[in-house]
Amino acid sequence: MKDNESSSVQKSLKGFSPEALNLLRRYDILNSLVRRQITEEATESITTPEEMMQKALTTHCYQNQIKDEIALNNWLGNHCIDREELLHQLSLPIKLSKLAIEKFGKKAEARFLQRKEELDQMTYSLLRVRDSGIAHELYLQLEANEADFEILATDHSEGPEKRSGGKVGPGSLKGAHPTLQQLLRTATPGVVQEPILIEQWWVVARLDERQEASFDDAMRQRMASELLQDWLTNETKAVVKSLFSADDGVSMP
Repeated sequence: MKDNESSSVQKSLKGFSPEALNLLRRYDILNSLVRRQITEEATESITTPEEMMQKALTTHCYQNQIKDEIALNNWLGNHCIDREELLHQLSLPIKLSKLAIEKFGKKAEARFLQRKEELDQMTYSLLRVRDSGIAHELYLQLEANEADFEILATDHSEGPEKRSGGKVGPGSLKGAHPTLQQLLRTATPGVVQEPILIEQWWVVARLDERQEASFDDAMRQRMASELLQDWLTNETKAVVKSLFSADDGVSMP
């Protein structure tokens, strides 16, 4: 958004009384209002292809079980909006996708490289026990292919993975313990890892599948959209902060 556009959002909201602004803040409406206004300003000049709008309208009708024009008119009446306003609302996600590429497309790959470890999808098998001897015994059975990981995890694991037969994922390793993350990131798929002590647990793990994230067009859009959302959040905070500056007689609680 250009500086004059940001100023126009601030100017429109500074017309509100201090009491009104505090009421909007108290009921957690102000941030949403500011964010929506910033979005409207930033996407105002972006056009949406007719075929994309028709597809968006068709999807909307399907999701809301709207089967014909009569049902659509009834839906519009129940929601107190007209067709033009509905189309405008449906156009915003499309416009935001275009804005993201226009504004942050060149920074998307750097974002991807920064987040790649989180974006890689891992599927692995895991069991944990408190006794070192049991852990090593189970490991030897698995290494010798004398037992199935799912059966051993179901019968012996003392963690929540017991309910899924030890299977975890596919998903990011972000939520896993750092020691387990390091182990699995360098593991060879299909190879059972020797028991390791993680806090109070002896853990036996096996990487089953690694799906490396790639920087294709879909990923470029995803990363650019994340950057756009960060930008919208920062712009919103800046505008709200300006509304509650001491000079305006409005203050944060």
